[in-house]
Amino acid sequence: MYSEHKFIKLSDGTELHAEIRESGKPIWIIATHGICEHLGRHSYLNELFGHDFNICQYDLRGHGRSMGTKCHIKDFYQYMRDLHEIILFLRKTFRMERFALFGHSMGGLITCGYIKSFAKDDFYPELVFVNAPPAGFPGALGELIKNTPNKLWKYVANCPLSIPLGGLVDLNSLSHDPMIKEDYIKDDLNCLKPHTKLLFEMVSASNEIFSSPLNPKCEMHATIGSEDEVVNVSSVNDYFTTVEKSVHYKVFENSFHEIHNEIEKYRKPYFDHLTSVFIDKRYTE
Repeated sequence: MYSEHKFIKLSDGTELHAEIRESGKPIWIIATHGICEHLGRHSYLNELFGHDFNICQYDLRGHGRSMGTKCHIKDFYQYMRDLHEIILFLRKTFRMERFALFGHSMGGLITCGYIKSFAKDDFYPELVFVNAPPAGFPGALGELIKNTPNKLWKYVANCPLSIPLGGLVDLNSLSHDPMIKEDYIKDDLNCLKPHTKLLFEMVSASNEIFSSPLNPKCEMHATIGSEDEVVNVSSVNDYFTTVEKSVHYKVFENSFHEIHNEIEKYRKPYFDHLTSVFIDKRYTE
């Protein structure tokens, strides 16, 4: 098995940190992590699928070890363009011919946006899996976002002024396991104060992407924990049951936002589901 950490230079000169595990399998999994975290928090993908797939995980620009202002983005759709460049890099450098996409939380939003507007018919993923994509946001702020025209959010997002802002997410709501919060805070590669520019860009992009069907041209799955307090479960339910019905959608009862970091009784059913979706002869032969 070939495994390395490397920096992939994009067309604008930005270098993204990536972990590439190549085991000679016919298909790749390309994984995109969530806001304010990094690829290392999704090592379970290597453990679950490292023997059956080649795997590429990368740090988003401004995240982890990648270049860019910490947790800041000028244009949210840059993340989708970056994902496309990662795909082209793997196709050229590793002769990748088949691939699947995985995205968690904001990474799920990026993956959905890529499928909706960026994926090319001549080199399309065979499978897409997203967990907890933010089709809506919780609490009073979520209601405000829901009832405010997206033109206003686009205007706010275009404002050049941006400040780091902490405390928007209760880290206790990531998992029932209290050590997940402690580990998150101690991890220097995580960011506790995302820029307001990134937050507003994410809201505007979410409103646009989930305003109509994704129309995926491959099998696609979406999941969420029923007790997720980071994204709005009701909005995600509504989207995948009334707007985009072609996606296979599953709710994991009593689980919080990071189902992969949950206590065993919640994590195991999620991992079993992941395995049942990915470890299939259609994708590994």
